[in-house]
Amino acid sequence: MEVKKINFLLIYPPDDITIGGYNTDILIYKGLAPPLGLLYIAKILELDGDKVEILDFAAENYEEKKLVDALKNADVVGITIVTSILKNAIEIVKIIKRIKPQIKVIIGGPHCTLVPKNALEDTNADICVQGDGEKVITSIKKAIKGEISYSEIPGIYYKENGKIKKGPPLELIKDIDKIPFPARDLVKQYTYGTEYNPKIKKGEFTSIVTSRGCPFNCKFCSRNSISMKNYRLRSAKNVLQELKQIHKEGYKYVAFVDDSFISNKKQANEIFDGIIKEKIDMKYVSFGVRVDAADEELFKKMKKAGVTSIYFGLESGNQDILDFYNKKTTLEKIRYAINLSHKVGFFNVGSFIFGAPVETKKHFEKTIEFAKSLPLDSVSFLPLKYMVGSDLCEEAIKQGKISEKDYLVYADSKKGLSCFTKDEILGYCIKARRDYFLRPSFMLRLLIKSLRNDDLSLVQSYLSLFFSNIREEIKFFGRVLQTAK
Repeated sequence: MEVKKINFLLIYPPDDITIGGYNTDILIYKGLAPPLGLLYIAKILELDGDKVEILDFAAENYEEKKLVDALKNADVVGITIVTSILKNAIEIVKIIKRIKPQIKVIIGGPHCTLVPKNALEDTNADICVQGDGEKVITSIKKAIKGEISYSEIPGIYYKENGKIKKGPPLELIKDIDKIPFPARDLVKQYTYGTEYNPKIKKGEFTSIVTSRGCPFNCKFCSRNSISMKNYRLRSAKNVLQELKQIHKEGYKYVAFVDDSFISNKKQANEIFDGIIKEKIDMKYVSFGVRVDAADEELFKKMKKAGVTSIYFGLESGNQDILDFYNKKTTLEKIRYAINLSHKVGFFNVGSFIFGAPVETKKHFEKTIEFAKSLPLDSVSFLPLKYMVGSDLCEEAIKQGKISEKDYLVYADSKKGLSCFTKDEILGYCIKARRDYFLRPSFMLRLLIKSLRNDDLSLVQSYLSLFFSNIREEIKFFGRVLQTAK
């Protein structure tokens, strides 16, 4: 007897628009990298013989017609949710249930891992997966077919007779080398990475993770869940096998998008030694690098292997604010890391946060001056967000400043979360960007670096960021005027 296969539709909701209107609060670049979580799940399903289609609405404009057309052949829908796109995920589930009321909708992703019961209630989906979806997706399929009970599946929440029930405790995948590589071919129709390099074409840019979880505990980070606190490394051999496959598939650029990349020096050295030895010739971008991981020998090796850019989370130019955020680093380490990275020849990107509850105008000004004193090739200044799952958010809930259902709240004096209003903080962010980017010395340094590297895409990236900042200013002042009416 032939086993019936299932047609899966996997969706990444839009992340910088609200369905039916523009959401000025979410300022995330569209489609920077593919949705790896969905691609991992897709590979498991494909190996089982199921058919999978992916809609990445972070990489293409959202149109309800695209969703409706894709639903025609779908038996089951899976949606990944990060907190910033929860509202859009809710709207998508509404549309799905309106068109196909009986279809099973599975949700997963970071937000679902943090607040699984709430996520199921808020979205009106049927099944919510905590943690590693690869571990349970096959069992969920069996439950949908009636072969087993949902109550047997670890780490899920599900609906039964209108009530939300919970399966056995969450189980994590201990050996993540055993997870099949993502099904990247399912998103070949999308163009990723253009914010990194405007020259990139369709099918040239992808991403990879060498670990799951994070060994650190920054106060603002929303990744303080069971799965995130369990830091799990892939072997260098396994990572290199995937990189060779990526190269064979024709990709030219790869972004390492770990929450904490190169924190394990042994793994990092083995990976970049392998890239050099096996001549896996691509350009690499490193996200999530902590300044205390800076090491001259490793950085030189990374440069030789093809790494072009490093993205550092710097957060502040004030030691007391770094301590408040539990960054466990110093201004001296930040300066050393950025200077070393510049010396080796990387394109340096740093991000800062404004709006901590103990932060004053003097703190903001000191951070701006500190940023300007560093050889950064690009920089972002962002308003602080209280995200569900973070220590910062938990403290605010205990103090009665926000509720448990306030999953993402911008720092704001009106809520007792900062010394400044949300719009004042955003105004400081815009001022900081303008002060940083419009310096003649900065523009000259970037041009010289581009010419030395024979890569004018650095200048193109700068212009892209510069005009993006102008657009943000227009939106900001437009909102201020709207509020004043």
